[in-house]
Amino acid sequence: MNSVVRRSTVISALGAGVGVLATPAVLQAQEIPQMNMRWAHFAPAAWGSCQADQLFAEEVQRRTNGRVRIQIFWSGSLGNQTEILDLVASGAVEFGSTAPSFFPRQFPLNAVINSLPLTMSNGIQAMRAQQELIETNEAIRNELRRNRVWPVLLHGLESYRLQCRTPVTTLEDLRGKRVRTFGEWPPALFRQLGATPVNIPPTEIYEGLQKGTLDCGYNPYENAGFLRLAEVAPHWSDINLGAIAAYSTFVNFENHERRWPRALIAIMREAQQVAQRFEEGNFARLEQEAIAAARAAGVQMHSFRDQARLAETVRPDMLTQWEQANVA
Repeated sequence: MNSVVRRSTVISALGAGVGVLATPAVLQAQEIPQMNMRWAHFAPAAWGSCQADQLFAEEVQRRTNGRVRIQIFWSGSLGNQTEILDLVASGAVEFGSTAPSFFPRQFPLNAVINSLPLTMSNGIQAMRAQQELIETNEAIRNELRRNRVWPVLLHGLESYRLQCRTPVTTLEDLRGKRVRTFGEWPPALFRQLGATPVNIPPTEIYEGLQKGTLDCGYNPYENAGFLRLAEVAPHWSDINLGAIAAYSTFVNFENHERRWPRALIAIMREAQQVAQRFEEGNFARLEQEAIAAARAAGVQMHSFRDQARLAETVRPDMLTQWEQANVA
């Protein structure tokens, strides 16, 4: 297998139930110089995960007594989802939020928790598994170093569902459907199910459904809500395609390890804990709010009758498929 990442390692991380990082010792904020930082973000501010990002930025400013100020540029206004990684690695921006799964060649290991369907049961498990692997697995850490970035904030997403132009209640209903996907592994899943995957950014899903170039969106309920998909996809299926870790917020590796004051790094770690607790506490509420809003907008919620058949159809399971693809 690629370096030392093995199926057992991933399974261990999934079940670890790790908590947030330990709070650092008393910090000396006066050691930190005045710093104005820019944050390139691929997503809109309305996303629940983005609210955690905003909280992180506010916490850093508060804990440094205003010495560090962070301005977030939302919705790709400072670089699109595939440009942000280079912006951070080159030092053009101090922070960048994008998903490892958008870079399958650069991040074959980090993207496993970020995109593998039918593997994790909820967003908290996914986020904590991602954190556990980054903290403990040297192959994953080396992959980050090679790309000259380091994650300071991770996110999770609840189970992915389908938002479609027509009802999807069985596996047969999926055949031939053009489904919005991303990365490497969601397309692999939908090809096995007889659908046609279409990799596009989240911002293009609405237009694709509206014009009929897509038949279904592949999103958690919350994402479908802030993307306003109820307006163009009146049939939502409760098919459970598994949770994943969401995008990561990266900083330049050299900044994190050598250039920035250690007091600032410790403050960022404290801010990460606050933001993570906030996000974990919001998953269920945001999902239920999105469902209620969709129903109020006239969406028909359809029960997927083939959940058991789905698991039997995807063979071997997705984690085994990932393992086989990453054998050295």
